[in-house]
Amino acid sequence: MSDPSGAPPPPLPPPLPPSQPPKNRGLGWFFAVSGSVVLLLTLGCMLAVSGGNLFSEDGGLAFVCGSPTVVLGGVFLWLGSRRLKR
Repeated sequence: MSDPSGAPPPPLPPPLPPSQPPKNRGLGWFFAVSGSVVLLLTLGCMLAVSGGNLFSEDGGLAFVCGSPTVVLGGVFLWLGSRRLKR
């Protein structure tokens, strides 16, 4: 019988290559800046339409009409921040 202690040890697994940063962060910045601009302009328009009081009768209309744009700006801002974190 052969002696197991004389056998060569198994080879080490290959090391993992270092993770590379994203090649282009421009799209992340585009989403982040676009989302911020859309949010600020939408909130400004909502305040202008409601006369500065978002809880008035016109404020409810501004909220209903502006909410899809607020959601769009929020999604753009979220996408941009996610891409910039990678």
